Amino acid sequence: MIEVSVTPRRLVAGRRAQLEIRLTNTGGGLCTDIVFTLGLPSGFALVSGRERVEIGVIRPGMVYRHTLTVEPARAGDYALTSPNFSYRDEDDARIRVSEWRAPLSVQAPAPEPRASLRPAPRPAPRLRVEHDGGTLARKEWGVLNVLVRNATGVSVSDVWVTISGPLESNGKRGRIPVLLDGQTARVPFSVKAGARGLVPVTVRLTYSFPDGVGSQRGGSQEDQLNVMVARREETAAQNTAQAAGSPGGTDRVQTVLFLAASPKDMEPLSPDEELRKIEQELQLDPNRNDFSLKSHVAVRLTDISRALVRYKPHVVHFSGHGAADGRLYVQDESGFSKPVNPQGLAEMFGECKDTIRCVVVNACHSEQLAEAMSRHIDYVVGMHSEVGDSAAILFSVGFYQALFGGKTVPEAFRLARSLLWSDEATETAHEIPVLYPLGCV
Repeated sequence: MIEVSVTPRRLVAGRRAQLEIRLTNTGGGLCTDIVFTLGLPSGFALVSGRERVEIGVIRPGMVYRHTLTVEPARAGDYALTSPNFSYRDEDDARIRVSEWRAPLSVQAPAPEPRASLRPAPRPAPRLRVEHDGGTLARKEWGVLNVLVRNATGVSVSDVWVTISGPLESNGKRGRIPVLLDGQTARVPFSVKAGARGLVPVTVRLTYSFPDGVGSQRGGSQEDQLNVMVARREETAAQNTAQAAGSPGGTDRVQTVLFLAASPKDMEPLSPDEELRKIEQELQLDPNRNDFSLKSHVAVRLTDISRALVRYKPHVVHFSGHGAADGRLYVQDESGFSKPVNPQGLAEMFGECKDTIRCVVVNACHSEQLAEAMSRHIDYVVGMHSEVGDSAAILFSVGFYQALFGGKTVPEAFRLARSLLWSDEATETAHEIPVLYPLGCV
């Protein structure tokens, strides 16, 4: 039996919205020759996508997703209908559904806020926080140089810098009396780390800034740095290579591994288009020589483990399908869908945690997998519900624009979500991506 549902059910008049049509086989056998045509109410404009869906086969329990973008003209209560909905059931009997309806509510847009007579205070500026890229020796005291850059357009003063994380420190705070626009200040900390690999360090800043209406205000921010810790004999060689500008320096060239699976028995995705857009962002960025992009599409489970071992990536991106129970789908030897256990996949990535600092699982219902991976990996991005193909691709574009441009993972995540929110066609999807830092669960 084929059941059809549509989300979202609440739209805004005069604004584009992406509708997702889900055809689910709720029976115990194969359904074939599925045809579904969506009937839009009067006053609804079809902006992109097709109203007619034709599917050869849907397996029991599987879901086929189809997206299109519409724009309703007026507020009110409406109903989607289907003038042509038929399929063959598990007994090969032709089923025709004549009374399918899906109610929709279209709200009037919120009125524009009235402009205030008084100028609004300037929001707190955001400073850029980095470290000098040096490698610390494990279980030995060393110096971690925190770099604070001001490119905000205003001067800040009384900047206090503190650090925390899985390392010992001298417990002192660093202070920068004044940091003019365009300046960079170096704040050294004496630290000792016990674990090897990329160690997450939280940097907290407090400062004062002019609010633009005649007063000084206080601001604060937190940033995450990843500091490389190695054995004593490795540290000197790595720091020397980095100082000389050698590609052998720690994190000199960061590898981004793009993995994708679009099984032939599931709704077709556009991993080639997603990969093309990521490659384009890399080529357009001045820092393109700092990254190496590797890709594998139509991946099987063994392809993933082989790629992790071969490329030792810093960032892993998976584009594909996910199920409501948290399972991810790869392809079997024949190209059909094969589910993957989330806990087992998380353990696999955990075995490569010495190099991987971020994983992006760009698939529906991948939040459970992201939670499991966050026990091993610094940052993991997942999706807490279903996500349309166009929204998933736009999120990737924003994320890698920022990452290739030198932003931290949390900054890249926030920029990508704001990009979704800014586009009328994807604004309802901006809360679907979630970010899990290491050890958050």
